Amino acid sequence: MMRRFILCAAGVLLASCSAEINVETAPFTQTVPVTSVLAPVYAEVALDLPEETRDLSVVTVNTVQAALTVANPSQVLTLELSARLSFTGQAEPGTPKTYTEANLPPYYAASTLLLAPRAFAPNSRTPLTVDSPALKQALGRQRVWLIVENTVTRTSGLPTGGLPVNIVLENIVFSANVTKTFPGLGGALEVGGL
Repeated sequence: MMRRFILCAAGVLLASCSAEINVETAPFTQTVPVTSVLAPVYAEVALDLPEETRDLSVVTVNTVQAALTVANPSQVLTLELSARLSFTGQAEPGTPKTYTEANLPPYYAASTLLLAPRAFAPNSRTPLTVDSPALKQALGRQRVWLIVENTVTRTSGLPTGGLPVNIVLENIVFSANVTKTFPGLGGALEVGGL
């Protein structure tokens, strides 16, 4: 009797087997040129997501977040940036595409704000975690784009070398916790009616 119960329980568990899986992108760094004072410039950055995040057998997306460090290497300039997520873009990985207010792409209006405008002091490194529901929509896609708006907002002196200066998005990592099912794992137990 006990043996039959164990076999039945094992069959039910295998037939409905699922697991929580953590996946993340390899960390990468992106340098964004800041070419204007008080008027924003937009840098579009392409991100290829790992194959694990594109698997359609995901049942539930539990969490998705992005972690990064924003570095302002300038000794005298306060730099401001914000970031938006787009599912359409023209940039290629490693090669950002820049825009101004005058030539924003038509898909900019459909992008979603991930990081509200924020100032970064001279010679600073600021760790950030972005936890937005919009990031869940990125799962299942091969590539997404970040549109980073940036500008110089304040100066405490003259920068050596002038513009452009750079703001650096260091160690960007997208991570997700998902629940995946494994249909058919019951094998012979399913056929046997256990």
